[in-house]
Amino acid sequence: MFRPIVIVTCLIYLVQAHPDERLSTKQFMAKYGYPIEDHSVTTQDGYILTAQRIPHSPNGQKPTRVVLLVHGMGGKGANYLILGPPDALAFYMSDRGYDVWLFNARGTELSRKHKTLNPNRDRKKFWNFSWNEIALFDLPATIDYIVRKTGADKLFYVGHSQGTTSCLIMLSEVPEINDRISAAALLAPAVFLNLTKSPILTAASKLAGLAQRLLGMFNWYELPMPNSPMLNNILLSLCRPPMDDLCLDIVYLIGGPTSGLVDKSIVPMALKFGISGIASKQIFHYGQVILSGEFKKYDYGSKGNLKMYNNTKPPLYQLHNVRAPMALFYSVEDPFGNNLMMEKLKIFLPNVALDNQMSLPNWNHLDFILARNLRQEVHEPLYELFKKYTDEL
Repeated sequence: MFRPIVIVTCLIYLVQAHPDERLSTKQFMAKYGYPIEDHSVTTQDGYILTAQRIPHSPNGQKPTRVVLLVHGMGGKGANYLILGPPDALAFYMSDRGYDVWLFNARGTELSRKHKTLNPNRDRKKFWNFSWNEIALFDLPATIDYIVRKTGADKLFYVGHSQGTTSCLIMLSEVPEINDRISAAALLAPAVFLNLTKSPILTAASKLAGLAQRLLGMFNWYELPMPNSPMLNNILLSLCRPPMDDLCLDIVYLIGGPTSGLVDKSIVPMALKFGISGIASKQIFHYGQVILSGEFKKYDYGSKGNLKMYNNTKPPLYQLHNVRAPMALFYSVEDPFGNNLMMEKLKIFLPNVALDNQMSLPNWNHLDFILARNLRQEVHEPLYELFKKYTDEL
């Protein structure tokens, strides 16, 4: 019964798909004349990541700077390609002389490898990580690789959502990396989530403990589900007229209020280039932040904490160690990064170079990668700030 449904779904997908949806990332890039390379990065704890590089633009401009683009939770490096050229951030920066690198955290589609563990066979061990490990292992390994590969002394950093969380943790816990960051742009910084205005997030965090026990009973540590490409293909086939409005409503349900800034036509591309697997522990860690009101390491309970941290409580992240210039882009209505969270965050950060509260009403969490006017609202001020720090190099 299930197999015919899948076959029919896939046929609908092939008949109705937008031409770009059928393309792989490399085919998509080649269509518009942009080269893309895959680079293998091995972390200190054995995960094998794939970083993707756009070494230059088809306009022939030789890159003089390096930028690393880091995705949010449930996303992947290709998030920065969704809008296509010239407006998606990866293309926008490449066209302006940047050597662009797309980060893919452990567990995402291109980074599901380990030196000894298999993501399907060794689920409990492979998926035993949160954004803490992404910050302490994945990002430093990727930055070290980029610096060695390009010969650059420093690079620029752009992170969205979890990509901001992991940036701040990395610079807090490994402060010497501050010297390798020319400037960082944090899009929707997700730190003090206890100040969220979303009752849905607050309620969900209270159920996290129960959810964690249930998932553990089924040996289920990956979300949305193990081997999720089939789910993505089903979603791609369903998010078409007349269902595309419903899919867009779901996008807004996740990201906050309805801004009206996302074109329905890009929803299939957002599903193709936007969704990837995560460890359930990543969600539970955010839930702990919401409930405790503290930005701290993962809480394993008193006994677990004693074993892990030699203390009954997990340590706080030391945000005052973040010395690199930070640009904050945020919205009042974003459930994951609102103005109240930013006011608290700015108390801890010693070097805020730009404080950019979005002026448009109802700007939501996913607008930072999907909005049709990203170029004017985010990319241009981000680029101008980076130019300032380029001139100082």
